[in-house]
Amino acid sequence: MFTKTKRRLVITNSLVFFILQNSFGAMIYLYTYYSLYHQVDNNLLEKKNHLLHERERIGTELNQEREENHRLVYLLWEKGQKLNKVIPSNTFTKQDTARFAELLNKIELQSTSIGDNSYRLITIPISKNKNYVPVQKIQVIYNLKREKEMLSHLLMVIGFGSILSVFIAIFAGIYLANKALIPIKLSWEKQQQFVADASHELRTPLSVMKLNLERLFRHPDNTIEQESETIHQAIQEINYLSKMSSDLLTLARSNSNQLQLIHETIQLDEIIHQVTKGFNALAILKGVNLKADIAPIQMIGDKERLKQLFVILIDNAIKYTKGNGSVSIKGSIKNSRAVIEIVDTGIGISKEDLPHIFNRYYRGDKSRSRHLEGSGLGLSIAEWIVQSHSGKIRVKSNIGEGTHVFVTLPLSK
Repeated sequence: MFTKTKRRLVITNSLVFFILQNSFGAMIYLYTYYSLYHQVDNNLLEKKNHLLHERERIGTELNQEREENHRLVYLLWEKGQKLNKVIPSNTFTKQDTARFAELLNKIELQSTSIGDNSYRLITIPISKNKNYVPVQKIQVIYNLKREKEMLSHLLMVIGFGSILSVFIAIFAGIYLANKALIPIKLSWEKQQQFVADASHELRTPLSVMKLNLERLFRHPDNTIEQESETIHQAIQEINYLSKMSSDLLTLARSNSNQLQLIHETIQLDEIIHQVTKGFNALAILKGVNLKADIAPIQMIGDKERLKQLFVILIDNAIKYTKGNGSVSIKGSIKNSRAVIEIVDTGIGISKEDLPHIFNRYYRGDKSRSRHLEGSGLGLSIAEWIVQSHSGKIRVKSNIGEGTHVFVTLPLSK
């Protein structure tokens, strides 16, 4: 599966890189081509305007030009397309000048090729003047040899770069594909682990329920009172499945961003006191001293989700604290953030297990009973609730020394 995905990513990324690099090379070539020819055209137009302005001194001007610019050639034409003079002389053969004579009727800028040489030219109609009465038209011709050479060299460089870009694109494609596959592989592994753990968790209660129901069939004459323990076990498994289904649905919706938080002004201290009050009976039953010292905290958040958060954390603290132990909850405001600490004197968490406690279905102590540990999804949900409020959750713990949970939440949205 990942091999095919990687191959597709490499091909796609390589094509994108190749197209981008060659498009950039094509843009450079076209821009250079346009700039060079635009400069030549401007030069010819400036020369045209200058000659028209100095038409009375055309002879003198052209003789001076002969020494100034050897890339410009002037053809002076008389009536009837008769060549009067070539400046500089001996630049073109008779066959070449005949080719230019065919272009005398067009006065706009134009291009032509003679053999391997390319030229850009403009024809200038000249009115009668004192110095050169016979001359009626002048062709200003620019030799594009240097421009062609420059464009040819640039094309060679771009061509070499295009070949090199194939290898660059392939290596870049492989690199990006590998980088892109890292989160995909991690997500796939987590999904596989999640499915395996969920299947394991569901299999156990279903097996227990099946055995209990089969037992009822084996003793059809027994009364409900006689089979009350069996029925009680089945109801426990149903409650367990119901809680797990609810937790799985919560996590699935959170992953797909379907759960929308309701942000409103709330009193966090009142929520925590309400949750603590609900656990008083359970704490007294287990012989655990539960106390809360929460300063008034007003913040923006989702009331129901924050209540769910502290139900999970306080429930875990009491669940893993033995008789004569204690669970204390403290709350305060520091630097525009609500800081909640939940400290218990329970069995604690080993250093090896601590980094993984927020993973779904993670089992640190395999000897703990499933019913005591719940669905194994509580801390994953707690972490999502804290993160969805832009907060942070941190846990410190040692085996036999208890657990210290830190929750920080911003007061504003």
